[in-house]
Amino acid sequence: MQALYVLRHAKAVTWTPDADDFARELQPVGWQHAKIIAERICQHLELPDCILCSPSQRTRETLSPLLSMQPELQATTHFLPQIYHSSVRTLQTALDAAFAEFDRVLIVGHNPGLEALIADVIHRRHYSEYDRLPTGTLAVIDFADGWAADQGKGELRQLIRGKHLLGASG
Repeated sequence: MQALYVLRHAKAVTWTPDADDFARELQPVGWQHAKIIAERICQHLELPDCILCSPSQRTRETLSPLLSMQPELQATTHFLPQIYHSSVRTLQTALDAAFAEFDRVLIVGHNPGLEALIADVIHRRHYSEYDRLPTGTLAVIDFADGWAADQGKGELRQLIRGKHLLGASG
């Protein structure tokens, strides 16, 4: 079995036409969501074997609490420029390479690419559970026969929204 963890960056400062989108930082609530999601990963999931992350400021900041809690994950964390503003095909190519070596991969990035990726790899019976990927949300998808064999048949195990966990954090 292989598992894909898809994490959309947490809530960032609002985009403006004169701002550098790549450099946008997290809002305070985004930092809270990122910390809560990191705690949830550490407490309730097997840690990823490999992390693929967009190098944008907001994705780095979203990943930061997890790397602080589990510093050993830094050794298998890769900041890939192609994840920023990527197509589904580009994401799948990066994941093909990661799953050739690892069983649990976390990808941290942006919409619309991540949203479309999930829709492509989950089984259609999960479409009623999944309609979009808000900021600060983690999707956990299992592939019983492996990533390569099960694309389009992935089992949506969990959809964890950071904002829904705010009251549950301790």
